Amino acid sequence: MADDDVFTETDDPAESWVDVRMTDPDEGEWDVDVVIAEKQVEYVDLRIRPALLEGFLDCLFDDLSDERARSLLAATMERQGVDLADLADTQ
Repeated sequence: MADDDVFTETDDPAESWVDVRMTDPDEGEWDVDVVIAEKQVEYVDLRIRPALLEGFLDCLFDDLSDERARSLLAATMERQGVDLADLADTQ
């Protein structure tokens, strides 16, 4: 593995970051767009194919504690107006 294949260590504690890496992605699985203006990053877009989204989320949640994952999912569902009772009724 080349040195540039390794995440750069930071001074922040590990729980301050969620690492995402796709090893040997097939062409077209990810699309990353970075816009830099006046030597500063203005934004970063990460697009991922819908069929790969579940694995992507699994990767993100693997780095979180169970409590943080539940909290994040609950907050997201609340923002989106999703009620678990409604989901149970559709299955």
